[in-house]
Amino acid sequence: RKFLAAIPLLVVVNISFNLSYNAMNNAFPSAACQMNLMFGGTQLNGAFFNLADAIAIVVFTPIFESCVYPLIARLKGSPVRLGQKIVAGIVVAALGNLVAAYMEVSRRAAPFLCDEGFSKCAPGYIQGKQGGLVSQGTRMKDISAFWIFVPFAMIGISEILVNPCMYCFAYEAAPPQVRSLLQAVNLFFMGSVSNAFTSVVSKVTFPDDLDAGHLEYYYFVNVVLAFLGIMCYFAITRCCGNGKSIRKDVREEELDDEALDDEAKNESEDAKDE
Repeated sequence: RKFLAAIPLLVVVNISFNLSYNAMNNAFPSAACQMNLMFGGTQLNGAFFNLADAIAIVVFTPIFESCVYPLIARLKGSPVRLGQKIVAGIVVAALGNLVAAYMEVSRRAAPFLCDEGFSKCAPGYIQGKQGGLVSQGTRMKDISAFWIFVPFAMIGISEILVNPCMYCFAYEAAPPQVRSLLQAVNLFFMGSVSNAFTSVVSKVTFPDDLDAGHLEYYYFVNVVLAFLGIMCYFAITRCCGNGKSIRKDVREEELDDEALDDEAKNESEDAKDE
């Protein structure tokens, strides 16, 4: 029963978070490939900017653990709960998509870079040969691709907040006999299922030509689904019996103080009635 009770939360969080997260793997590099990739006379690849995600994780993890979490705990008078980190992470990932949407609108409005050749990582690039075929492809826009570091870094920060909590929840929420199975379910929804949802959203909203389409619609869908996921999360953990089917030690990490106080009050009243 405790194993099954944990699955809805795993499904909701992984899908709502990873839809925004997956933009880092497809939309961000594609947008970067049609921005100004020139650096020191060399043209970078859009995938290079994924480095910002890794840097953000390495830099901000110790900052969060040693400064941010203790400061928030001191201000609120209690430790930062697992659920609060998860919700904050989904919000940051959604905001990263909003920033990327703003950049996409700005990129599309920028003039073409006609003196730097074609983007080598954008669709349709064909390298010309001496005395033969002329180079063809997509022109870069006059806006630095290094701006895409910002949404990449925001996704990295959201990973710090969400992924460790989901691994912890999947491990702690189930009895020891089925912990590995619940962890496998977590990884399944984190990877395969969320990617399946992303492929559907991409098919509907991802344009073949970024200059002729509206990539920002893809980001907006991710943001809407992220906030719908947060609403479903609160429905599961706050409204549906306060998650009473989930193991008690996990609920103490998952629910807020008010929810736990209400639960304790209800248990006390039930004991008096008996």
